[in-house]
Amino acid sequence: MKILSRTEVLSISAKKCDCCGEISNVDDAEFNEFLSIDRVCGYASVFGDGEHIAVDLCQRCVKNILGEWIR
Repeated sequence: MKILSRTEVLSISAKKCDCCGEISNVDDAEFNEFLSIDRVCGYASVFGDGEHIAVDLCQRCVKNILGEWIR
C-alpha cells in the first residue's frame, strides 16, 4: 500500500529586475528574456569563498550594463 502526503511546491510566478524594478509575469514574453545569475562563489572569489550571490536583470538593463561586452 502507498501512503501519500501533501507537499507544497513553490514556482516562479514573476520576475523583478534588480536594477530598474520592472516586473514581468510568467505569461509575459519579457519573462523569458530576463538574465538570472544565482551561484555560490568558490575559492579566491572577490565576493568571498562560499558566499551566495544572485541577480535578476531585464533584457534592457543587461544591454545597458553589459552591451559593449556581449558577443
